[in-house]
Amino acid sequence: MMLEIINSCLCNSLHHNPNLVYSLLYKRELFEQFRSHPSFQDIMQNLDTVIGFFSQRLEQAGSDLSVERVQEVIMKGAQALPKDRLKMRARFEE
Repeated sequence: MMLEIINSCLCNSLHHNPNLVYSLLYKRELFEQFRSHPSFQDIMQNLDTVIGFFSQRLEQAGSDLSVERVQEVIMKGAQALPKDRLKMRARFEE
């Protein structure tokens, strides 16, 4: 259920959720356990897209970034990420 909520936030209101993106980047290893599960493939693809996109932006911004600078990069990146790169699930599964 939480993965569905995260996916919905990423697909529908990414620019309003910079703290979510920050947390996803910070705790990205928590999602590894879902990577091979067939029911979560589309959600994991979206998570990988978001994590990869923002990781690349942060790498380009340099090293030793402050929390404030990381959040700034995330907020600017959220405006730049093409919405068609994320796929909303067609239906909820239990």
